[in-house]
Amino acid sequence: MYNAMTIKEPIVAQHMGVEVYFAHGLRKIQPYYHSRTSFAKGRWLKRRLLDVLADEFKSHSREEYAKGIERGEFQIIRDDCALSSAHTLVTEIQNKDVIRTTFHKHEPPVRQWSSDERSQSEKTIGGIQIVHECNDLLVINKPSGVPIHPTGQYYQNTLVEVLKMHGKHVFPSHRLDKITSGVLILTKNPHMANKIQQQIRQRNMQKIYLAKVEGCFPKAEALRSFKAFEDPAKITIENSAIYTVELKKQFPAAFSVAREAITKFYPLKYYPASNETLVACQPVTGRTHQIRIHLARMGFPISNDPFYNAKKTKYPKRLRFILDTHNWSDGKLTTGELESHFHDFDRESRLVQRAVDSVDANGNCFECGTTLFPDPDLKDLELCLHAWKYSDSEGHLSFESDMPGWVLEKQEVFEDS
Repeated sequence: MYNAMTIKEPIVAQHMGVEVYFAHGLRKIQPYYHSRTSFAKGRWLKRRLLDVLADEFKSHSREEYAKGIERGEFQIIRDDCALSSAHTLVTEIQNKDVIRTTFHKHEPPVRQWSSDERSQSEKTIGGIQIVHECNDLLVINKPSGVPIHPTGQYYQNTLVEVLKMHGKHVFPSHRLDKITSGVLILTKNPHMANKIQQQIRQRNMQKIYLAKVEGCFPKAEALRSFKAFEDPAKITIENSAIYTVELKKQFPAAFSVAREAITKFYPLKYYPASNETLVACQPVTGRTHQIRIHLARMGFPISNDPFYNAKKTKYPKRLRFILDTHNWSDGKLTTGELESHFHDFDRESRLVQRAVDSVDANGNCFECGTTLFPDPDLKDLELCLHAWKYSDSEGHLSFESDMPGWVLEKQEVFEDS
């Protein structure tokens, strides 16, 4: 089996040869072999596969890729037949060739959301709360700490694949970050997914989130039981542009277009013991990380936000720039100044990555040699941001989830309509 990955806990699920188990509050996937295929790109034609791998994918050396071809990890499929490793090393890629890669996949663990995923009822599936189900929709209360669909290193440890294990083939209709919880509308056919996505683009869907923020939010004193946004005098509106800085891209493409963003906020409850406020958030627009950025710009960051809370972030320079510079393209910064900021952010990111790489590893996988790193901290897999309510302007759709545990203080009852 695998050194350092030996299972001591009972296996709780098996799907497509993949073993799932729980340990220390995490849902883990036993490493497994995974293959994927893609058609040869035009620029690869008349080139050897080894040259393509070495030139375009820098994660391994040319020698390592050559060994991978010899082991059958990289193959050319021609006329529905896999070429031998010897032939693959010398032949040139042709039109209609298919490239197949097979690798030993180590998925990161996610936050465990249930002690029994096998149980299923009208109210739960795979241990996840069902908010609503009909012929076209499956609406769930998404747990925090798990991505919605396969992305990056995640595949089996995603909600779409978990639901598939339970016979539900669904399509996400909107985004929720991995560490965000709450109402997630999944559709049972692509047509319905497109319909809801179109409603969201046309701003015909009203969304209300819950966030626990640092400090006493404006007009939050002496609040007891209430309805969100019932008193217009208590509404605060933040209107500032939102953009992202993606360091995987080169300058200036790393800076996305700054787009208008409007969010309405309404205080629901103040927690004097911790000096925090529960706030209802209604994004009028739908920009990436809009609520998190707007709250941070207002001086009330989400209490445990790992990026936009200055007390928690590992990237203070990039955060300070996003908070202070609402629109990088408004002409206040020269191209040279903007490029200088980009290089500062890049250096900052490299230092963080160097620190991560220096963490003591848990050995190497005997099967593939992959370095095994310690498990993530549970607190890093939860954000005090919860998608609470979704409804459309026509009144056809209306969904509300249970409140997350972090809303309650000393088991008190939260009252609402």
